[in-house]
Amino acid sequence: MANYYKMSVSELEAERDRLEAKMMASNDTAEIELLSQDIEGIEDIFSERDPMAED
Repeated sequence: MANYYKMSVSELEAERDRLEAKMMASNDTAEIELLSQDIEGIEDIFSERDPMAED
């Protein structure tokens, strides 16, 4: 897992998009779960950085 806390907002958005695309293309339940957790972690960082941001 990348160190998401060191990434800029644009890097995080790109990583989230990449992970979402990978998740949509996967047929492996375990991989989908791991990717989902990474995406959730990125969303948490967005919330921490800007608690007023819309989902």
